[in-house]
Amino acid sequence: MVAPPMTRSQVLLALLPPLFFGMGFTIAKPAVQHFPPLFMMLMVYGGIAIVLGLTRRERLRTPWTSIIAISAFAVTIQGALLFWGLRSDSMPATAANLILQIQIPFAVLLDWLIMKERLDLRKVAGTALAVLGVAIVIGLPEQAPGLLPTVMIIASAFCWSLGQVLARRYGKDSGPGLLKANAFGSVPQLALATLLIEQGQWQSVVQATWLEWSMLAFVGVVGFYLAYMCWFTLLKQCRMDEAAPFILLMPVVGIVTAAVVLGEAVSPAQLAGGAVILAGLAIVSGVKLPWRSKAGASAGS
Repeated sequence: MVAPPMTRSQVLLALLPPLFFGMGFTIAKPAVQHFPPLFMMLMVYGGIAIVLGLTRRERLRTPWTSIIAISAFAVTIQGALLFWGLRSDSMPATAANLILQIQIPFAVLLDWLIMKERLDLRKVAGTALAVLGVAIVIGLPEQAPGLLPTVMIIASAFCWSLGQVLARRYGKDSGPGLLKANAFGSVPQLALATLLIEQGQWQSVVQATWLEWSMLAFVGVVGFYLAYMCWFTLLKQCRMDEAAPFILLMPVVGIVTAAVVLGEAVSPAQLAGGAVILAGLAIVSGVKLPWRSKAGASAGS
């Protein structure tokens, strides 16, 4: 049985997470140069936990065992592996961004294994086309990445994908409720991780200027709170093979944000890659081209 196409509202909702993720990731680059990465994530998720704890008083329906597992894979382990890989001198940022996109086929495959849903060949083909577009956007790195950081980033992508599928499988709350559960579960884990792994947390707080605090606030509100609010809401409405491919727009948004905010140039290859990604996502979402709709109407009349 072929799954019906996504509705227009679902497609619009699916465009929001990569928009917020992409902008937040770009601003996080200078922010994480000041704040230790896991400590920054602790402050972000701590703030989300406080806000949602005060504004959403209803009791969480997701079991705490599931909350701990979901937050461990989707936040703590994923974040540690990702930032360890990125900190390596042998891992160029462009290569890291491209390697990280393996989280999309990981998510689709894990969803098929755990949720027992049939793979839609149309969506698989659209995802493959979108991945090709990502490769065109990012391009090949001048320096070959090191083996160890490459393995770390691949493991990070796998953990993030597993966390999202577990949230879809075992999460009993709404989209905002899942974000609240993720925040509650990850805060103690991140606190322990930053104490064991990182240094200079207090110094980063007392030495931060208004610019660092502004970047941290933007990353927390846009890159995490709004992004995951939309993402978890989308996961409650759509299959993983429908929702996950839209995350491939994240590098495109990041490049545009870097061009607008940081003054970086956008190449013709990046624009072409963005068009290929959009074509792949149109196939995934089942969006019909206008001239196809008109042709079908003419044939039926």
